[in-house]
Amino acid sequence: MEATLKDIAIATGFSINTVSRSLRDDRAISVKTRNLIKEKAEELNYIPNALASSMRSLHSGLIGVISADSANPFFGEVIKGIEECATRLGYQLMLGCTEESIEKEEKLIKMFLSRRLDGLIVMPVFDNSSEHVERFKRLGKSVPFVFAGRYLEGLTEHSILHEDFKGQKAVFDYFFSKGHKNILYIAGPENVSNSGDRIKGMLASYKENNIDFNSDYMKLSTGRIEDGYRVVNEALNRGLEFTAVACFNDMIAMGAMKSLFENDLRVPEDVEVFGYDNLYLSQFFQPALSTVDVPRFKLGQRSMEVLDLMINKKSFDYSKETELPIRLVFRGSTK
Repeated sequence: MEATLKDIAIATGFSINTVSRSLRDDRAISVKTRNLIKEKAEELNYIPNALASSMRSLHSGLIGVISADSANPFFGEVIKGIEECATRLGYQLMLGCTEESIEKEEKLIKMFLSRRLDGLIVMPVFDNSSEHVERFKRLGKSVPFVFAGRYLEGLTEHSILHEDFKGQKAVFDYFFSKGHKNILYIAGPENVSNSGDRIKGMLASYKENNIDFNSDYMKLSTGRIEDGYRVVNEALNRGLEFTAVACFNDMIAMGAMKSLFENDLRVPEDVEVFGYDNLYLSQFFQPALSTVDVPRFKLGQRSMEVLDLMINKKSFDYSKETELPIRLVFRGSTK
C-alpha cells in the first residue's frame, strides 16, 4: 500500500499541511524541516498524486505529442528536440502515433485531453474537410496546440514549418542545371501537407526552366522504403527512361537505390539520386545520400518553445512564426 501525506505526518510529527508544503518546497518552511520530511517521504516510498497536484495548480506539467509514422526516424528526431526542450522547461511528455490515420488522431486527442494536458504538439493528417478543421478550432478553445512541420488550411498560424516548396524546387533546379530532362519523382502521401508543397516546388522548377512536365514521371507513395524500391522497379519494367530520381524522403531514396543496384544501374554514374530530410542514417548509405537538410531537432525545440509561450502567455501570436530554413547536402549519390 502506497504511503500517504498522513503517514509522513505521523512519522515526522508534523501536520499534514506542513508535510504537503515541504514536499512542494514552500520556502516559508525551514530548510531543516523540508529536508527531514523529504527524507522520510523517500524512506516510506511516497509517490505524489500528480492529478491532485495539477488540480491545485491548474497545470499538469504534461504535454501530449501526436506523431505521424512510427516507421520513419524523421519523427523520432523531431521528438528528441521536443523532449530536450520540454525537460528544460519542466514538462513531461505523453506520446502517441496516428500512422497517418484521422481516426487514430481523433482518438489520441480525446485520450490526451482526458489526462488534463497543458498543451499538444501534433503532426496532423492533411484533411481540409470542414469537420477536421473545426475539430482543431474547438480544441484551441480548451488547450493550446502547435503543428510541428505540417499544416491544415485555415490553421496555418498554428504551424512551425520548414521550406518544403523551396527545398524541392532546389533539387529539381540542380538536376536541370546538370542537363537532366527525364527525372523520376517519387512523391509522398496525399494526406500529408508536405507532399503538396513539394509537388508545387517541383512544378515551379519545371516552369522556370521551360521544361514540360510529364505526369508519367511522378508517382505517389506512402513514404516508406518499400515504395522507393517498388516504384523504381515498376518504372524500369515498363521501359521508362530516366537519369535522375528525386524522392519525397530519405526512406524512399533508400529503397530506390536498392532497386537501381539490383538492376545494374550505377549511382551516381548512371542515375543520380536525391533524398529529403537528411536523416542521421543517410550519410551511411552506400553511396552516401545527397539530400535536403530539414532541421528536425530544431523543429521539435521550436515547437515546444512556442507551445510553452502559448501556455504561459495566452495572447502569444503564432502568425509571427517563420519557416525554418533548409539547405541542400551533396554526397555520393549525385555527381
